Amino acid sequence: MKYLGKFFILMISIAALYSCESDNASPNHPPEAFTLIAVGDGAVGVDVKPTLSWNAAVDPDGDAISYEIFIDQNNNPTTSIAKNITDTIFTVQTRLPLTAQLFWKVVATDKNGNTSKSNTFSFTTRNLNIPASPVSSQAGFSVRIGHTSLVFNNKMWVIAGSGDDIEKNDVWSSTDGLSWTSVTTAAQFSDRYTHTSVVFNNKMWVIGGYDDGTPKNDVWSSADGITWIQVTAAAAFSPRFGHTAVVFDNKIWVIGGFGGELNNEVWSSPDGLTWTQATAAAPFSPRYRHSAVVFDGKLWVIGGNDLNNYNDVWNSSDGITWTSVITAAGFSKRSQHSAVVFDDKIWVIGGHSINDIWNSSDGVNWLQTTASAPFTGRWGHSCFVFEDQMWMIGGAIKIGSAGNDVWAFD
Repeated sequence: MKYLGKFFILMISIAALYSCESDNASPNHPPEAFTLIAVGDGAVGVDVKPTLSWNAAVDPDGDAISYEIFIDQNNNPTTSIAKNITDTIFTVQTRLPLTAQLFWKVVATDKNGNTSKSNTFSFTTRNLNIPASPVSSQAGFSVRIGHTSLVFNNKMWVIAGSGDDIEKNDVWSSTDGLSWTSVTTAAQFSDRYTHTSVVFNNKMWVIGGYDDGTPKNDVWSSADGITWIQVTAAAAFSPRFGHTAVVFDNKIWVIGGFGGELNNEVWSSPDGLTWTQATAAAPFSPRYRHSAVVFDGKLWVIGGNDLNNYNDVWNSSDGITWTSVITAAGFSKRSQHSAVVFDDKIWVIGGHSINDIWNSSDGVNWLQTTASAPFTGRWGHSCFVFEDQMWMIGGAIKIGSAGNDVWAFD
C-alpha cells in the first residue's frame, strides 16, 4: 500500500506538470501582414478580367494558407469573388463592370481559421472595346436590313430580312460570328422584314412584319430553326411591322408598330396564341421603328418615329402604366436604331446614318461611348449579347444599300 500511494502521488504530479505545460503552450498565430502587387493602386484602363497578384503571407507556425479575394465599388470591399486559393496569382473569371472604380483586397486564412488581410488597392476598368475591323466583313448570308437576331441554344441566329429589294425567309446560325450555317433557305413563314423575334419557352419566335406590301400579325415558333410551327395566323393585335417584342414577366410583349396607321398599343401573351391588350394607348406617341428592352425589372421604350424621330425614354413595370423617364435623352433623335442591355446598362447603337454608341445605367443620364465608331453609320441592323460581347449585324449603310458585316464589342 505504501508503494501504491507513492505511485498515485507520482502520477498526479506528472498530470499537474503536463497541465501546466499545456497552459503555458504558445497560441497559434495568424498569418503575417502581406501586400498586394497587381493590379496596382490607381491603375486605369484595366481589363474587365484582370490578373491579380500579391506577396505570399507568412504563417509564424508554418500552417498552410489559403486566400480569398474581395472586389467591389466600396473602399472596404466585402464582395468575395474567389476563395480557397492556394497560389498568389489569380485571373478574374467573372467579368467586371466597364469604366468602374473598383477596390480590391485579399484575406489570408490559416488552417486554424486565423486571418490577416492585405492593404486595399483601387483601379478603374477600361471602356467598351470597339475593334477597328469586324469579325466578318461579309458573312455567309446575303446583305440585309430589317432582319432579326437572337441567341438560342448557344448560337447566334439571323432570321429573314430584306436585301437588294428581295424579302427573305431564310435562317442562319453561328457559334463565332465568322462561320455561318444555312439552317434553312425557306422557313415555313413567308418572306418578311421589320418583324420581331424573341426566345421564349425554349423556342425561337417570329412575330408579324412586312410581307410584299402586306403587314402581318401571324406568330411562328421553332425549337430548331428548321421546322417552324404557325401558332396563329392572326393574333388579336392588328397586322403591323416596325413594332418591338420582348420577353418580360413570363410573357411575350408586343409594343407599337405600323399597319396602315401608327399605334401605341401594348399587348402580351403567355403562349403566343392568346393575346391580351395591356393598353390601347400608352402615353408615348404612336410610333414604329423604336427599340425596346427589359432592364431593372421594367419594360423600356426608346426613341422611334411617327414621321418625326424621337429621343425620349419611357418605362413600365406592368405594361399598363408608363413613366416618362426623359423627354430628350443625350443622344440625338433617331429611329431604326438598336438597343440592348449589357454590363448592367442600356446601350443605344446607331440609327439612320448614325454610327455612335451611347449607354446609361438609369435611362436618364446617357454617356457617349463613341461619336464615330469604325462601322459605317446604319439603320435597320440587329444587336444582341452573346458570350460577354455586344454584337451588331448588317443593316442599311445608305439608301438602297445594305450590309452583311458582323461586329463584336466587349
